[in-house]
Amino acid sequence: MAVDAKDNVWLTGNGDGDGQVLKFSKDGKFLLQIGTGGVAVDSNDTTHLSRPAGITVYDKTNEVFVADVYGNRRLIGFDANTGAYKRHWEAYGNKPDDKASKARQTTGAGPQQFNTPHGIEVSNDGIVYVTDRANNRVQSFTLDGKFLKEGFIKRESQGTGTAFGVALSADPEQRFVYIADGSNERIAILDRTSLEEIGHIGGPGRKAGEFFHLHSLDVDPQGNIVTGESQGYRVQKFIYKGLSTTAQ
Repeated sequence: MAVDAKDNVWLTGNGDGDGQVLKFSKDGKFLLQIGTGGVAVDSNDTTHLSRPAGITVYDKTNEVFVADVYGNRRLIGFDANTGAYKRHWEAYGNKPDDKASKARQTTGAGPQQFNTPHGIEVSNDGIVYVTDRANNRVQSFTLDGKFLKEGFIKRESQGTGTAFGVALSADPEQRFVYIADGSNERIAILDRTSLEEIGHIGGPGRKAGEFFHLHSLDVDPQGNIVTGESQGYRVQKFIYKGLSTTAQ
């Protein structure tokens, strides 16, 4: 789910057969549908989606970007008013290849195709950040899909992956990238310039401040982090207290 600058609400659905993005006004009035359900997987189809997940709206260019993931395996952008197709791309800015292996690689060069492009966010300066969940990484791109940088989050980890949701800090420079690390049940904190991990929040468990199947996160205008757990069945809010030199 995403909310744009006009308070419109955007929804994706990744259940079996889902293949659409829906846009509503803040009062619940239906405004727009992109794609339809029940369409065959094709990561180069410019009209339909296949079980999309992450979504964000970049108001400066009036574009909506979608992580089209559980059927297809790509990022795709549309005009936020009309739903017209704009562009799509794969890992490293490549063309999608649905036949490419999804085997996890824990050493060496990263896979040339996404495995699970799960979360997506666009910074104030127009950089697109995408988490590739099962490949334990985040990649950044220009708005046109040119690859910029890659960072791994505990790359050796197994399980469902270390890069679920993604959010950016609320300071004007957006110095930090927050990643929902579902395998290790924590929020990884990355330096936005280098995409290197510099700290983390939380750990596994069911107590306050711990996580059980951490899945999504976002940051409010005050810098507070809000998280959601897919099997912990709860939302937690972490209050921003300022910068620390002892983050762990």
